[in-house]
Amino acid sequence: MRARDTFSFSWRAIRGHKLRSTLTTLGVIIGVGAIITFMVLGGAFSENVLGNFDELYGDQPLLLVQTQTPLDDGFGLIFSMTPIYTEHDIATIEAMEDVSFVAPLGQIAVTQTRVGGQQVTGGVSVSATTPAGFTFDTFLDGEAFDMGTNEAVINRQVSDRFDGVEVGDTISFTREGGVVTTVTVRGIIDEDIPNQPPTIYVPVDPHYQQIVETPRGTNERAYPMLVIGADSLETLRSAQDMARAYLHGDSDANALKSDRDTILVQTIDDLVQQITDLLDQITVFIAGIAGIALVVGAIGIANIMIVSVVERTREIGIMKSVGATRRHIIQLFLVESIILGVIGALLGVLLGFGIGALGVMALEWPMVYPLEWVVIATGMGLIVGALAGVYPAWRAASVDPVIALGRE
Repeated sequence: MRARDTFSFSWRAIRGHKLRSTLTTLGVIIGVGAIITFMVLGGAFSENVLGNFDELYGDQPLLLVQTQTPLDDGFGLIFSMTPIYTEHDIATIEAMEDVSFVAPLGQIAVTQTRVGGQQVTGGVSVSATTPAGFTFDTFLDGEAFDMGTNEAVINRQVSDRFDGVEVGDTISFTREGGVVTTVTVRGIIDEDIPNQPPTIYVPVDPHYQQIVETPRGTNERAYPMLVIGADSLETLRSAQDMARAYLHGDSDANALKSDRDTILVQTIDDLVQQITDLLDQITVFIAGIAGIALVVGAIGIANIMIVSVVERTREIGIMKSVGATRRHIIQLFLVESIILGVIGALLGVLLGFGIGALGVMALEWPMVYPLEWVVIATGMGLIVGALAGVYPAWRAASVDPVIALGRE
């Protein structure tokens, strides 16, 4: 029996029971559709979180120093905001070969922010740093502040939040405890990062006063994060290795951190890859749960194919009596099962993209097309169809033609 004839016979059997064939493929359609939907939403979420962050900063010789703390349950990323990186650590790293600057980054807790007659409670972040922290930022207007002043650099989000704050305007923020600080805007930077909150950057001196006692017995400012600038991209890995070796060794930070915490010294690419890997794990895990529907779909196909074998017992007997072999019978039913699986997979892909696109539009995330998963999902449909059809095909091939011809 030629392949074309096998396909023709199988397709005719499917069309002969349109409603039953449609209901049979529903399990595969739902399973594949759910997988594609989660892949579209997962990819869109990843793109929304990371955006063009890597494009903006990936080619800059920057290192981020953060403290990662493990989760007690489940998996994920939590960066500790405990101030452990001291002024001594900063000076030691800054003196290293291949290091251009070290900019600390500390958080200042605020409750309210006021610009002119506009006041908001929460929603605005205040961070303390040094002018070196803006080395690779793009200024839309103005310039970096001077240390020891009541000046500030704001991101574009602050300007948008308060209806057009400009260089020279004043901003007041209330710290925890009711202390009000007023600063003058010296510059506005373009932080084109998705979900980046409105942020006011102020000089470490005089606005940041987080003091810790160091292992050396001194009291110094300490920060939860550092930004290290290397001399060039060529020396970035060298600077990373030296900074990591120091911070994991005889540093104040290593002595001050919790035993459960890990000090990370990462390039932008390292950080993006870490976040991407985590989001991919979550997406695949959820899609795997959705894929359980494929098992239901396989059972449905196998069930209907067994019913089909019983209904077509006489037809099988006639085919065998005119020369059809066991291989021909197996091929016939197996192809029919595979067709059902592939059709279900293709329709599931369309359904998944449709639901995913609606979800992305509703959430206002960028659309992502996981084309590799289209291939995987179609292949899964083929495999499901093939596995579901093995036993019914074997059962059909085992029919005794004499007994089959006697069936009504």
